[in-house]
Amino acid sequence: MQLVSGVHKHYDWGDQQFLYGFVGAPLTPQPLAEVWFGTHADGPAVLSATQEALANVAGPLPFMVKFLSAASPLSLQVHPTATQAHAGFEREESAGISTSSPQRIYRDSSDKPELLIALTAFTALCGFHYVASSVGWFRAMQWNDLADYLEQNGLQAFAREALTGNALRIPAQLPPWANELQVTFPNDPALLIALLMHRVELAAGECLLLEAGTLHAYLNGSAIEVMNTSDNVVRGGFTRKHVNAEELLNITLWEPSSTPARRATQALPGISSYPTTGAFQVHSVAAPAKVPASSKAQLVACISGTSENFSCGQVALLEENEEMQLSGNCVVIATTSDTQR
Repeated sequence: MQLVSGVHKHYDWGDQQFLYGFVGAPLTPQPLAEVWFGTHADGPAVLSATQEALANVAGPLPFMVKFLSAASPLSLQVHPTATQAHAGFEREESAGISTSSPQRIYRDSSDKPELLIALTAFTALCGFHYVASSVGWFRAMQWNDLADYLEQNGLQAFAREALTGNALRIPAQLPPWANELQVTFPNDPALLIALLMHRVELAAGECLLLEAGTLHAYLNGSAIEVMNTSDNVVRGGFTRKHVNAEELLNITLWEPSSTPARRATQALPGISSYPTTGAFQVHSVAAPAKVPASSKAQLVACISGTSENFSCGQVALLEENEEMQLSGNCVVIATTSDTQR
């Protein structure tokens, strides 16, 4: 086991205190939004003891682990499939857009399926209600113009008109959660799309599986994320960063669904498995138990309690065929790219 030091990301939506305390870092005036553990070029982690690049020891990992804490909403966003990411990357490379440019969307050629596991109560928007359900709610709220347009044209046409047209108006009377978005991002047309989406309140340990094309926005709370090694984000609103409504409309999946909140399923005593569609497998392991060895490198994040030489907020590298015995009251999230495990 070797401890890993992550890369701190200071974004304006981040929390001023949670992650500083969680990872044991000294407070600074900047909000700490994310801590990256992986080998992505925009945030390469190092071994804590030697400051050697994680990639030198583990090789280029196909997944990233992040701690995230949002004090205010993140952007309304979607992630591409592998095919879309490759095409978008090549298109922007050919156009000569620097990967460091704020206008750049595709910073690499990988897809970015994500798994978010709540560390605290966590609120998000994710996926779409069925049209009939949204139409009924709109009429109950007396938003009859919105209800008519949605009923006649469907989800995708409604979203396109909201972001690129002028036929739809944000209602004056909004539910409290939507009103908070309106106050933070006045007259942002993305709010009209948010009204179509599931507002999810996760308890600690519950998760969201965000496959390519799943429209989502994180609103508040702290979590651990696992994703493919990618930073491809297509934004449509609720942000001061670059927005590309047309690309978001093109790659979003417009299929409605039931509530997206998910839970881990118990695999073995003390070990539960989380759902995933990425290049990784994710397990929760609670002491007294053993993190099983994998044929490939693992990142193990302690999310509560302590074990011998390992405590909450720390992340460790387990190399190939290395296991880890947990003691005390430690609970960890273990991620490996050994998808046959």
